[in-house]
Amino acid sequence: MTPERGAPDVPDWVRKERASDLAWIAENRSSFWPAAQTQFAAHGRGVVVVDTTVQPDPNAGHPMYYIDSTQVEQTDDEDTQRMLSEYDPTKEFVVMLLKPEGHTSTYRVQAVQRVPRGRPR
Repeated sequence: MTPERGAPDVPDWVRKERASDLAWIAENRSSFWPAAQTQFAAHGRGVVVVDTTVQPDPNAGHPMYYIDSTQVEQTDDEDTQRMLSEYDPTKEFVVMLLKPEGHTSTYRVQAVQRVPRGRPR
């Protein structure tokens, strides 16, 4: 395993988990983005939180809620605080996945997938 450009050496299991998380987030972006926009309009900057540890109704997805910046600031999660202060709510959202054993993964996500531009090859 080799580190990415300038990035610290990251274990393979972490890379796989991130890839899986990002694929799942992309599949569910159409639910997360409208929720993030609505909650931002009502409460300001915040994080969409998804509890991936439970799924009460298999046809309804995982429970999801929004925590605003004042709630995030009360935590010791510096990465989430940084993402929250830096994201552009007109085209991005921040999502936190709650995982087994109290683990979390937080991502700053583009609302719309980028389309490569330029001449076709």
